[in-house]
This record gives sequence, structure tokens and C-alpha cells, in this order.
Amino acid sequence: MRLGRLLVVAWVWGVALVQVGCSGCGDPLVTYSLPGSSAGVCADGLRNGDELDVDCGGSCQPCGSRDEGCQDDADCAGGECRSGVCQPVPPGCTGGACAEGESCGGDSDCGASLLCLESVCARCREDSHCAAGLACRAGACEKDDFAPRVQMAFLPGSTVLRVRFSEPMRRDGSPASILNPDNYCVELTDETPHECTPSDAFWLGSELTEVDPNTVDIQLPFAPGNGRYTVHVSGVVDRADNEVGSPRHADFEVGGPPRLMSATTLGRDRVVLTFSRPMQPGPDMAGSAGCTSRATCAARYQLTGSSALGAVLSARVLSAPRDNEVILTHERLQGGGQYTARAANTEDGDGLRSVWGERLGASPLDRVTFTGFGPLVSAWQDGPVQVDPFADGVASTSAVAYRGRMYLGPNASGTRAVGMDQDGVRPDDLAFRFRKDTQRLSGTRSANTAGAPFPSIGFPGCREGSYQCGPDNEDGRALFASGTFGGTEWLMIGGTRSGGGLDYVYMSRDDDATLDMKYVDLSQALDGTSARSFSALGFHGGRAYLGVPVSGGTRRPELLALLRAPAETAEGLDARGNGTTGGACKPSSHEVCNLAAHRMPGIGAEGSPANPARTVGIDFVGEFNGKLYLGNNGGLVRATVQQPLDYESSPAHWVSITPSAPEYGAKESLTTDKAMDLEPSDRAWRMAVFNGHVYLGRNTTAGPQLWRCDPERVSGPSPASVQDCDAGDWVLVAANGQGDVQLSQFDNPRNTRLTLLAVNAGSLYVGFDNAVDGVVIYRSAVEVPASRADFTGQGGCVAGTVGCAGVGGNGFGQPSVHTRLGEAATLADGGLGFLYVPVSGGPGTPVRLYRQRD
Repeated sequence: MRLGRLLVVAWVWGVALVQVGCSGCGDPLVTYSLPGSSAGVCADGLRNGDELDVDCGGSCQPCGSRDEGCQDDADCAGGECRSGVCQPVPPGCTGGACAEGESCGGDSDCGASLLCLESVCARCREDSHCAAGLACRAGACEKDDFAPRVQMAFLPGSTVLRVRFSEPMRRDGSPASILNPDNYCVELTDETPHECTPSDAFWLGSELTEVDPNTVDIQLPFAPGNGRYTVHVSGVVDRADNEVGSPRHADFEVGGPPRLMSATTLGRDRVVLTFSRPMQPGPDMAGSAGCTSRATCAARYQLTGSSALGAVLSARVLSAPRDNEVILTHERLQGGGQYTARAANTEDGDGLRSVWGERLGASPLDRVTFTGFGPLVSAWQDGPVQVDPFADGVASTSAVAYRGRMYLGPNASGTRAVGMDQDGVRPDDLAFRFRKDTQRLSGTRSANTAGAPFPSIGFPGCREGSYQCGPDNEDGRALFASGTFGGTEWLMIGGTRSGGGLDYVYMSRDDDATLDMKYVDLSQALDGTSARSFSALGFHGGRAYLGVPVSGGTRRPELLALLRAPAETAEGLDARGNGTTGGACKPSSHEVCNLAAHRMPGIGAEGSPANPARTVGIDFVGEFNGKLYLGNNGGLVRATVQQPLDYESSPAHWVSITPSAPEYGAKESLTTDKAMDLEPSDRAWRMAVFNGHVYLGRNTTAGPQLWRCDPERVSGPSPASVQDCDAGDWVLVAANGQGDVQLSQFDNPRNTRLTLLAVNAGSLYVGFDNAVDGVVIYRSAVEVPASRADFTGQGGCVAGTVGCAGVGGNGFGQPSVHTRLGEAATLADGGLGFLYVPVSGGPGTPVRLYRQRD
């Protein structure tokens, strides 16, 4: 016999409470918070945001309990009963100022900036943990002056559009409420993602329903046909009256398979998955999203990431309107890094189907990223932010700062990236939509015969002429960059064509969960016949600069200046150029210019001196004092004007600044035969600007050197200047005290390549690949670092002294796993700086992501 429940609803201080009792059991009534309330953790297994069970399941035990249900600590051998589930006892403390990770009974038990969450002292993880008017920033509740954003939109029903925001929003009857239909506009997706052309067919009416504090359901007047749409939002505010910021829109698709949309931690042992459609609730049955045992859950779900979470113990589908959400309970406690949740599909042979029997979409539609509930990862010694970030074994990826967030990608199939706030929380899984060049206004047409748009930039071994490859049949790893054109920040992705014929780069000013990438046809300035990939991408002075390595007889490194971005309403740009073999660059008539780097002194095979390397590329493009700097194994060059023209017609716009110091000439720069899939260890140079000085890391055949430019050392004759770097301005920094004193290895000959040179907050970071000790990173906060003693390692030890490991420990504590540094990036937020570093052990070793906050 199924036992009924008695429900008594009351409102206390604006929070709905429900008193629940199991009829026939004689139990006293228990008070619960209604779903979506701000009361925090609810009693007897129900937590904030959970559904209420319709009955007690036929027995008088705490409603909402799991497989390992409990009523008090006596039911748990050596553990404690929390929310109806047996859990390990966290370490306790005394004195009322418990540290992070220690047990607590309330906020007053915890130290400064900590809250009592899940009976454990912790930093906030999301805005809902903080009082109204405060927001969670870098783990602390601070004044909320941060604009909310539209996180996603999807159709959980044929005529219901669900819009989710990044934080709790105003939900009253005011004009700025998310329940006001006048604040929404829906249109077919077009090339102007920041504008909406409303259509009478998409008039939304007035039927809007709150799903939770972050989410609203909009009743559409009809079921839209298959295609891609965009919902635009304006005028809504969060709890602190901050108006919605960028992105203010989200794309959604009608048709196609169901997908996993997001994952959010509910505590140290639980995570809620959001699917794009309602899921079948019955546990352990074919087609069900629910499960009650390790075996059935293992066939449906997998959790991977910065630490092992063990087996999934149970999965429960919530009631409508949240029947597209599934709560997983897992075995081990979450840390503060990121995790990937993967839901199975029939393609993988493990049987998860939606209520309609539809197969969940294949990768990447079957996986999402979330940040765990544990202590925030703030330093390298705290462990990785993410391990195998896309759950696909990708061994190399890059990081780039874009629109105030950090982007990591692409994944192994070229279809996905992850975006996250500067402190690593609120990760979003990002998809791509690459446009295809179908015109021939100038240059070429895209080579892939499949119809646009394309979901991938390609990957090694992709099937040519299919959606596996990019629009121009790109088939290799891509490189990210970001920068500004005309006051608008753009994201740029450069792909790879392993057989040569590289003609395109892709750009987006989009910032929602699907990045619409416009093509840029470079073929009128790029001799793509032997060009395979990009070795350097950068934005400076309102332009983008692209370096392309070239192998073979010409050995002419390509350096392009992209002078304009694609128009907002266009699918791309067929850029007019100055030719592939020369010709004057004319900004009035050209959109892309070949800057004739092959003739620059030391840089190209036709320079004086000539570059003798078999593969010649551009290792970096950087900026100092408004001037462009670049270099490769043959030397260094800078521009003498802020927007230089090509070297062939305007040689006075360029000057060689290759160091004249004897330590430079004593060593030979590193060369590589690779024309694609370049790693930091393949490049001869890296550049950073710190406290008004240029620092360059140089890799030679003997080992690494660190150089500093003191611009005032040489001031003439022209074009030398006191503000810019010239050949005589360079000095060797942090030279070895023993061994080869013309190298900068901090007295460790196993530091074979200098692969990280970055500025984060007030420190200069220098990092090395090391196959024996693991990667080694030192930093300096000295105004003008010169010697090894100006750098420090772990615990502030003096770099290069006996026993002084690098910051975070050599190899970040795992020297056999972390031997190579990837393309790192920094992101500033007020007075804080965040340095993200991908690391790996080389091919076959999944990449790991580390973060340092200064």
C-alpha cells in the first residue's frame, strides 16, 4: 500500500515552507523549503532546489533519502547523517573560526569570508549562496556590481522556450522582471547576433512562468519549425539591480537530437544535469534516465575531472517543469576544480534514451563541464583546475582571454571549447558554427563540399568533404587569439590543412554558448600552396597579424596584416590583398596585406642576412610602445611606425633589433621542421612586457636564454630611439652561475626549453619544459629582474639554489606526468591576475589545466 502525505504550506519571512508527514506512521511533521527558495539545505534529504516526493515510498523513513539513507548518525558506521545520506565526517575545529573544509553548524562557526555550506566551511560557489545585493566573486561574497548574462536557451517542450540566466534575477511584477514578456524578442538566427528584428509570428504574449530564480519558461504561440533561432533579452536586472550584460542573447535549435545542456554542483556529493528535453523518470528501466545502483548508473553516466569522484550511486529525474533535470549522487566528495559529466547514448552502446526513445546526441552533445563544490583552486599547488577537460584525451590545447573570460580549446574533434570566469567557476560549454565561403568576389571558395554551417574546425584524420573537417577541409589542431577591431573585441581561430593550401582564418564577435564564426579569405595575400597552419596570431594597433610557417625551397615565412574585420551583416570577408609575391600594401584599397617578411633581415630566406632554416615561420607577434615586434630563429625585427606597410615597398617601416651582445652570437637559435601542430617548445622566441621592459625567452640548440631590453641604452642614430628596443639594448638575464654561464637555466641543465614567459598581476613568470624533474616555473616581483636571485620558487625560495623547486613544485607535484607547458594566457580582474597554464606529458597524455591567482 502506498502511503499518502499531509502537506501544510506557510510563508515565513518570504520563504515558502512545507510541513510533511507520512500518514499512518505517526511521525511528526517535518519542515522543508520549497524548491527554489533561499533557505539553503533542507531537512531529511531534500535540499534547496529539489522536488518534493509525492509520498514516502511505502515506508516511514526520511522522504527523499537515497540508497544509503539514514535518519541520524547512529545509522552511519563511523560517519554522520547529512540530508538523509551517510557521509564521512569532515575534520572539526575549535574556537569558532573553522577553516575551509572543516565541519560547522552555521556561518558563525567559520572564519572570515567563509560560509557554512553542506555542514562544511567553504567559500561561496555561486551568487545564491550570498545575501541579496551580494555576488560570489573569487569565493567571497562581495557587493554585486557584476552584470548577469543570458546563459542558455532551449526547448524542453514543442512550444515552451526556456531561458536561463547566470545568476538569480528579479522575478516580481516590475518592468525589469524576467517575467515581463516585453523584455524578450525571438527571431531566426542571422548575422547580427546583437540585434533582433521582431516578427509578429514570434509575438510572445504574456504566458511566462518562473522555473527557478535563474530560469523562466516562455510559452510560444506555436511550435517553430526546424531551424536555428535566437532569443534576445533586454531590460531585465538581477537581485542587485544590475542590468543584463553580454551576452544578452542565446541561440536555440529546433530539430536535431536531445543534448546535455549543463551541469551544476548541488553540494560535495551531488550534481544536477540539465538536458534539452524531458527525461524518462522510472529508474533502472530501458530508456530511463534514472538509476539506483552502481551497475545501472555506470551504463548511463560518467564523471571525470580534476579529482576522482568514484561511482555514480543514483540518478533521479525531477518532476515537471524540471523533468529535464537529473540529480546524480556520486561516491567521493568534489574538489574545487572542474569536472566533465558525460551521459551515455546508444551510439556508445550503453542505452540512455529520452522519453520519446530518441538517442542523445553524440560527442560533444553528450558531455558538459561544471565546477566542483570544494575549495577553489587558487594556486598551482592546489592541484589541477581540470584533467582531460573535454573527456576525449586531447593532448594539447590553448588558452585565450576573451570578453573578460578564459577560453580553453578546441577539443580533440575541433567542435568544442570551454569558457569560464576568471576564477574558474561558472564554466560554459561552447560550440562552433563556421561559415563557408561560397562566393568568389576575390580569392578562393571553401573546399569542403558539405553544406554550411560547420560544427568543427577539423582534426587529424577527419573525413574530407564531411562535417568532421572544417569549411575548407581543415584537418588539424587550431590556434586561438583575441583582440580588437574598431573598438569591438573579436575571437580568432586559425586551423590547419595538413596537405597545404591554407586560405582561411575565422573570426567571431559572438559570446553566447554557440560561437558563430565568420570566414576571412586570405588567399589574395597568402601563398597557401605550401602553407599548412598558423604559428602566431595577434592583435595590435587595430589590426590582426598572422604568421604562417613555410617549408620547402622558398622558405618564405608569411606575415599577414588583416586590416579590417568582416562586416556585421556578412557571413565573412573575401579580403582584397596586395598579392602573394609582393606589391605595395595600400590600406585604402586592401583588406589584407602580405608584409614581405621573407625579405626582412634575418627573418626570411631573401633577407640580409638570409635565414638558412629549412622551415621558416614567425614565432611571435608582440607590441611595445605602440610598435609591432616579431621574431624567429633568424633574429628579431620591430616596426618603426604604429601601422607598418610591407617591407618590400616601405623598408623604412622596419628595423632589425637582433641582439648584438656576445652571448647571443655565441649560441644558435632553435629550428624546427614542423609546419603545423607547433608547441611552445618548437619556437625560438617568446615575448612579454614587464614594468616598461621587453623580456624575450630564446631557445637555442644548447639551451634557453632570457633577455631583457633596456630601451634607454641606445638612443641613436635613427631609427634607434630611447623609447624602443634596438640591437644594443639587450642584456642576458638570470644567467647560470655554474655550467654554461651563457644560458638561463637557473643552474638546472635539465631545463631544456623556455616555454612560458608571462606577466600575472605584479610578477614575471618564466617556465621550462623538463623531462626529468617535470615543468619548472619561477617568478619575480622585482622591478627590473636581472639575476637568478631576483626570482623565487616554491615557498619563496631563491630560484637556482639547492632544493628550490619551482612555484607549485616541480612538475606541479607530478614530474613524470607534467613535463611540457602549453600555450598559457592571463586574465586580469581589478587588482587580481589569473594565469592559466595547460600542461601535459606529450602525445598520448591528456592535457591538464592549472591556474595561479596573484
